[in-house]
Amino acid sequence: WQDGKNEEALRQIVLHPEYEVYIRLLASEVLYAKSADYPPTDWGDTLAYIYAQALAISGQQEGHFLSGNQWGFMYYADKADIADYGTLGTHLMETETKVVPHLIGLLNNNDLLLYEGSEEATIGNSLKYRVKDAAAYYIGKIAGIPVQFHESHADRDTEIERLKEQLK
Repeated sequence: WQDGKNEEALRQIVLHPEYEVYIRLLASEVLYAKSADYPPTDWGDTLAYIYAQALAISGQQEGHFLSGNQWGFMYYADKADIADYGTLGTHLMETETKVVPHLIGLLNNNDLLLYEGSEEATIGNSLKYRVKDAAAYYIGKIAGIPVQFHESHADRDTEIERLKEQLK
């Protein structure tokens, strides 16, 4: 960032697809933290793609690691009437309906999200959230379609199939 001297370079990284998604995500997060006018209103499609792909790579255990903490406690927090989207989830939500088609592509991704920390890891990892659970959660919030959380993955999968049908 260097007191804003690298702002334009960071913006170019976010915009250009030749950079890997993880690098584009990091540049975007620096800009969110440091630039008061970020993001520009016409960047919605680009950011929708980046943040949906960030969710996809959050389930990978090799390469770049993004913890589940960045996506919040989602359904678990909803039970306590707390909107907890996490930092990355909040930025994903800001892309509104533009992200939904990208998230639909993640509704078959069984990769687990891993949470870090002490209490956060205990709670988050006990929920056994998968990428597709998070994708369904965010689609539901954005599209206004209730998505019920279930303890078993089989019941969650049934709920995700129901969501897919509603999205057709």
